[in-house]
Amino acid sequence: MSHYTTQIYNGYFRLGPTAYREKVRFFEENPDAISRLDFEDRIEMEFDYLYCLFEVGKYERFLSKVDATIECVIIENIMEFNHDNIYNELLFRKSACYFQLKEYHKCENLLKQLIRMDRTNKLYIGLYTICKYKIESTLVTIMKAIAVVSFIVVLGITIARIFLAPFVEQYFGPFIILRLMMLGIGILSLVCLELYIQYEIYKETGMFSHTILNKIFGTPID
Repeated sequence: MSHYTTQIYNGYFRLGPTAYREKVRFFEENPDAISRLDFEDRIEMEFDYLYCLFEVGKYERFLSKVDATIECVIIENIMEFNHDNIYNELLFRKSACYFQLKEYHKCENLLKQLIRMDRTNKLYIGLYTICKYKIESTLVTIMKAIAVVSFIVVLGITIARIFLAPFVEQYFGPFIILRLMMLGIGILSLVCLELYIQYEIYKETGMFSHTILNKIFGTPID
């Protein structure tokens, strides 16, 4: 590297590991000098720059740049950066960007790929499970609505009994039974929702999101 490009490289990393905004600004103010760096130094800065974009919430900008970097990782067979599997890490951050932008289907598709590559990673499984709850299929919407309505009815009867019981206690018998029934329906709806989500996760990844379920059903985890 020339003296100037050496200054650029050192100046960038001298900002510190958590100076995300400063490093983003530095990187974007010096594109020509960075492009003249040796390949190893330039790609190291590009990886770190992408990490910084993610950390400061520049999700759309991250997505606009990450595919070219992922392609470079594949072509150059780059395995690690900062002791992370750089390919998996970039894919995961890409999926997290889609999640933050509420593009849940794109997030879900990436996470399915990651889970197939690493079925023990709790971050992948956790975010994938949240995605399944966010993607509002008709059945999920119905089950959530049933649960919400049931608990509203339970709350309404409970409040009414507190304030009206001294006056009409003798009429509350049927409503107490109704409250118990609606409470049961609400709980059952949530249980059915969880079972449905777990079934969908298992169908698409070959495993459940909960370790206890994997142990109960003997799901192999690589």
